[in-house]
Amino acid sequence: MALPQALENYRKQYRKIKLFQDISSVLHWDSEVMMPEEGREYRSTQIAAVAELTHEWMTDPSFLELIQSAKLTTKEFPESERSLWNRELEILMEEKEKADKLPSEFVAEFAKLTNLAHAEWAEAKKEKNFKLFSDRLEELVHLSKKQADYFGYTTEPYDALLDTYEKGAKADQIQILFSDLKKSLIPIVAKAPKFESPFKKPIPIANQTKFCNRLPSILGLTTKESRLDISNHPFSTSLGKGDKRITTRYSESDPLSSIFGVLHETGHSLYESGLSKMPNWPNPLTEYLSLGIHESQSRLWENQVGRSLPFWEFMYPILLNDFELSESELPFQELYKYINSTEKSKIRVEADQVTYNLHIILRFEIERDLINGKTKVKDLPEIWNTKMKESFGMTIENDAEGVLQDIHWSMGAFGYFPTYTLGNIFSAQFFKKFTEEYPDSHNKFASKGDFSDLLSWLRKNIHSKGKILTIENLVSEATGEPANAKYLISYLEEKVKEVSISK
Repeated sequence: MALPQALENYRKQYRKIKLFQDISSVLHWDSEVMMPEEGREYRSTQIAAVAELTHEWMTDPSFLELIQSAKLTTKEFPESERSLWNRELEILMEEKEKADKLPSEFVAEFAKLTNLAHAEWAEAKKEKNFKLFSDRLEELVHLSKKQADYFGYTTEPYDALLDTYEKGAKADQIQILFSDLKKSLIPIVAKAPKFESPFKKPIPIANQTKFCNRLPSILGLTTKESRLDISNHPFSTSLGKGDKRITTRYSESDPLSSIFGVLHETGHSLYESGLSKMPNWPNPLTEYLSLGIHESQSRLWENQVGRSLPFWEFMYPILLNDFELSESELPFQELYKYINSTEKSKIRVEADQVTYNLHIILRFEIERDLINGKTKVKDLPEIWNTKMKESFGMTIENDAEGVLQDIHWSMGAFGYFPTYTLGNIFSAQFFKKFTEEYPDSHNKFASKGDFSDLLSWLRKNIHSKGKILTIENLVSEATGEPANAKYLISYLEEKVKEVSISK
């Protein structure tokens, strides 16, 4: 059945905006993976131009007229169809109203600055010198505060930025959640065993690449719709339908770093792939619901699957073959225990699943104070180092392993970090529900490397929902209850108990 002309007109304009947003994603991906260093300045201008253009289209009064005409047309539909159309237009109006609050020149300035900032952050990290990045970070913090003012807030500026990534989230509520979670984590960390690395010699990058290239397809992301590359900081991005990009980084002394980077980023891309399979893609309902939900997908594949016994029972012989190792050189039990080892570390992306959330809580506290004006940029290294000493009992030796280790602030992504822990909470709850509905799944994982039941469950309960439901309703419909951190705590306690028995 053909759509009424008003709906066709609205979707045509929306899809033009989406098309150019995907073009911007191509430019960003190329910036991090393929672009020569000398191209950074001009590339930042290109990205800024596209950002300004799409923002102008989104905020143009004529687009509002198309949306309003489309909304009038939905009255002609039956109730079941009308409610879906109204939800689609409601989501779009929320996005448009937010975009309307930002001047186009601000959007262009922010896009250009963050692209330039990335290169300066990377250089500062390489040189282990925060001062090489501090001036640019000052600008980013200033613009982020300005952005918060444009959006508006009731209690604190940080809330406005947090809402961009997790709609409706409030810093004071997250503070309470994180405080309770930290109290539960501390005793788990205290009794969690540490195991030494079973890798007695460096693993060549070529061998790691061979193994890592297998992982996306095994999980369900085919090579026909994805590719794996190298970047300074692992990430994934969708460049459009049927085009998902994953990156990782390699270390000959720590081959698990690249493996879990790929598992994590594949989880993100599987979610994006599922969204692009929704009917009438692209439209406002076929976008990801929140970054917390997005992170739940990456953390689920990385931890609940990637650190499980069934997963490694299947992958172990493949790993030995690709790494050119014998069982005696890399005994299974030593590998599995090390994969689930708990050890306080300085680097977030290399942290184990037990201590990981402590890294997130530290970052949340720092950036909240930074945006709310309680902390100055110049004091960040000292504050970071003090908090690491308090939370982990560790001394930071240089800025690269301290305040410069994460890419997020160079992206202007203040408010992003809390979504990692929210994702951990969601992922444990989702996986628990899946295993209740598919009690034999572990056998299929171990014997065949068959993860199709899990992917199908996620497609049905998470991916295919897009933005149709609210975050609260999505979690409740998928699991039968509201979000609850008890599943994460239970999972971590059981994992620690499992590996402790065989210590």
